[in-house]
Parts: sequence; C-alpha cells; structure tokens
Amino acid sequence: MKRALPYLFVTLIFATILNLSRASYSFINTHDEDDNIVSGFLMSRNNLQMSKEIFTHHLPGAYLISEVLDRTFQPTGTDQSVYVHRTFITIWNYVWAVVLVSVWGPFSVWLVLVVELLRASYLHSLFQAENLVIYPMVYLLLTLVTERKTHPLLSGFSTGLIAVLLSPLWPLILLTSCRFLWFNRLKPKYIVLWLVAFLIPVVWTLVKIDVRGFATQFFGYNVLTYAPLLINNPVKYTLKVFLAPALVMKNLSLTTKNISIQLLVLFLFIFDFKRIKFRTLIIFGLLLGMIGYRSVPGLNNVLDFHALPWVAALGALCWYKYFGAIRQKGFLWTLVLLVPLFMFLMNPSDYFPNQKQAGKMVIRYADKSPVVNYLNSIKATGDTLFTLPAHTLLYQQTNIIPFNKFLFYLPWMEQSPILYTELVDSFQDRLPTFLFIDKIHFPYFPPDEISKLLKNYEEIKIIENEPPVYILNNYQFSITK
Repeated sequence: MKRALPYLFVTLIFATILNLSRASYSFINTHDEDDNIVSGFLMSRNNLQMSKEIFTHHLPGAYLISEVLDRTFQPTGTDQSVYVHRTFITIWNYVWAVVLVSVWGPFSVWLVLVVELLRASYLHSLFQAENLVIYPMVYLLLTLVTERKTHPLLSGFSTGLIAVLLSPLWPLILLTSCRFLWFNRLKPKYIVLWLVAFLIPVVWTLVKIDVRGFATQFFGYNVLTYAPLLINNPVKYTLKVFLAPALVMKNLSLTTKNISIQLLVLFLFIFDFKRIKFRTLIIFGLLLGMIGYRSVPGLNNVLDFHALPWVAALGALCWYKYFGAIRQKGFLWTLVLLVPLFMFLMNPSDYFPNQKQAGKMVIRYADKSPVVNYLNSIKATGDTLFTLPAHTLLYQQTNIIPFNKFLFYLPWMEQSPILYTELVDSFQDRLPTFLFIDKIHFPYFPPDEISKLLKNYEEIKIIENEPPVYILNNYQFSITK
C-alpha cells in the first residue's frame, strides 16, 4: 500500500486540476490547436499529405498523432473532436507522470504537482506540441543534470518524440543524446536500444510526410522569415533569454490575480542560494537559455503557451536542486514544498484563464452555427473553400475540400516572398467555390491580389455582426442541394 501512495497522489492531482479546469477551458481554443486537429482530420478523412497538400511551419508530430486519433475514434463535429484530443492529452500526461514517479521516486510527486499547475496556467490540456513534450522534456533534463543511470528505451523514445514535435527543444535533445552516447560508448547494447526507440517516432514521421516539402516549408520559412520577425536584435534578445529568471521575478506579483507557480520555484531557488555552486548556476542558466530561446515569460505574455517548456524546466531544475536535501531539511521543508498546493486550493480560479483572457484567442464557430449550417446546406461534391486569416475549423465543420494547401494565412506570412508567391499562384487557373474572409473579429485585411478576386463572387450576409460568405458567381445551388 505504501508503494502505491505516490501513484494515488498523482491520480488525485490530475483529477482535481482537470475537474477545476474543465469549465474554464470549454471556451478556449488556440490557432495551433485548431491547426493540429483540422490537419489530422483532413489527413484521416481526405487522405491529404502533410507538407505537400497541407502547409505547416511546425514539426509534423502533433498532426500525425491527431490523424491517428481521428482514424481511431471518428469524432463527429468539432466539439467531439476537441474532447477526444484533449482527453488524449490528459491520459498521455498522466501516463508520463506515473513513469516519472516510478523513475525518480515518491518525492517527484511534488514535481508532478508543479508541472500540472504550470500546465493549468498555460492552457491546460489543449492539444498542442508543448503539452505533448512536457514530461519527456522533464525526464531528459533530469537525466542530464543527475548521475542516475539512464533508461535507454525511455531516453531514446523521449528524444525521438521531441525531435518530431517541438524544434525549440532540439538543442536540449542534442545535448542529452551526446551525453547518453558518450557515457554508454562501451555498452553497444544500450546504444542499440536507444537508437531503436529513437527511430520509432522519427521513421514513422518521415514515412507519413512529404520530406522535401517539409524541408522547404519548415527550414526555408522559419529561418528566412519567422526568425527575423521574432528576433529584431539577436544580441539583445539572447541577453533577455538568459536573464529570464530575473525578468520573470520582475513581471509577476503576488498581489495580482496572476499568481504563478514559477514565482514559487524561483523563491525556492534563491532560498538556499548559498549552497548552490557557481558551476551549477552556469549549467542551469545555459539549460534554461537553450530551452527558452523561443519564448520565456519575461519576453512574452504570461498566457503564451510557448513558454510552458521553460517554466516547467525551471520547476524541474529547482526540484532537482533540493531532491537530495529534503530528508535533511525535515518536516518543515516538506511543508514548504506543499506551498503550491495551498496556493492553488485558496484561489484555484487564479490558475485558469477567464473569459476575458480567452477573448485573445481565435474565434471558434459552433458546429451548428448559422455560418456552418449555411455552408453545409449548399455545398456539393467538388466544391472548395478558402478562409482568411485563420478560420481553420470551418474545413472540418463543413468537410469542404481546402482550395489550396494554406489552411490559414496570417498577416505575418505575407512577409515571406516564397509563401506569398505560392498563395497568389494558386489562384491563377481556378478559383475557390467559397471564400470566407474575417475582417470583423480580427484587425485584418486580405492581400490586394485576393481582394481583387472578390469581383468574381457574390457576397452573402448570413447573420448580422458576422463576416459574409463569398460564393462564386453563377454557382448553381439550392437550399436542398
């Protein structure tokens, strides 16, 4: 019974936070989650190939997992699909949390609590790559800074997962892989096991996608366009990244509703500062800088889910710092480690986004909304749809074939001459049956070349205060079609 207690506590942590967060996250979605779910739907139902018939500048792992979920459960409509994907995220992280406790022992339950509260603060259970890699990342990070024996299968599989899911963590897995291979260079069996586990997700991904198209979209776009937009001054940006713990401390306050667990772990880090060796500070700083180079709370909004790996890494490193000292500190120290739980129970709503904060996210129409119902009532076989800037879910809700590979086309994508040329060229020989351009919910204006095409369309206003649907002139339809 005593051995089962840590796993019981993990179960209670997941059940409690999931129950309290369910209502909050019923009205939240993000563009990344929509993109993952809809791309999986299109690959499953219409046999479209990622990177060839569907554009992405992300790694393909989340899309391919979504395809498996859609093929397996065949959800009907967006609501069911979102439920399936978010339930999978919860089960996935629960299994990884159990694995973490089995590897690191009972005291790692506190680490699970920290990670789960952080996931609650950064959009809990949404189907996004950050949510899929968080526990594999924590596991690899701890194997890097400790002297414990590494499990080759678990280490290799974790590395492979991160390799196909989240590119900002590539520096970390490069470091952990080099460490594993070096320390096990005289153990060929371990290396073979590691490689087999690593190749499972990697080979699966390469088989499923158009590799050439992926390389062009991912590397060409991210390196030539997205990175310069994100980082205007590389030196200044890099300094901010490596000073991120101080920036986080500066930007958070316990007097506001934005109480965050990251403030607590920073407090724990500083609390025993004298015992920390300078070498440890350097190593921790370098690791956090590598993990958070894309996004840390000091550089982004506190609700920016891209920062989740950084804050979870900070929590894991602080937990490791005191892992061997808990018994020496005694009972009072154990109570200090429970502070995050007390903070959560006192004000659970502070950890979850509210409706006002959710308004910053993208718009989601209900499955039976007037726009969706109208398109479903008039569509016919062979019709195509093109939406701007990011109404990705309409493709799933109507099951109308996407006009081109761009399921979304956000304003900053116009900065890429390659993508912009591809977009314009796709309209040269044909036009989509339906256009949906949202200039109401977004401060958005379509590119001039797209606006000029509207003369070929009839504007249909379906409901007040919502964007119209543009239907190709001379389109033959009836309400019973």
